[in-house]
Parts: sequence; C-alpha cells; structure tokens
Amino acid sequence: MKTYLVEEMAGDTPVSHHTVVAQTPWEAATIGTRKEVRARTDERLWVRVTEESSRAVYKYAFK
Repeated sequence: MKTYLVEEMAGDTPVSHHTVVAQTPWEAATIGTRKEVRARTDERLWVRVTEESSRAVYKYAFK
C-alpha cells in the first residue's frame, strides 16, 4: 500500500485535500473524494493525486 495526497481542484486551485493509503492512485482518488472518477481530459473540476514517495502525479475527473 502507498500513501497518496488527493486534492480536489478547481482549475489550478486546490479546494480540498486528503491523505489516503491505497494500492493504486485510481483507488486513492475514489476513496479521497468519495466519488467515482475517470481519466481527466480538460475538465475545470478535477482530482490531482500525488504519490508521496515518488512524487508521481496522476489526474482524474469526476464521472
């Protein structure tokens, strides 16, 4: 299990954040937001997930 920082974003501005322990960034996004997510294209409201150990960033949008 890895630790992720899950941030709900409005454009480039974080509006909330959660630290989540999960197996995948996709799972962390779902747990942290309590909503279903999908891959992000260019949505204004989206989710940024950062793996804390490697600092890898993943981007998702709400379904």
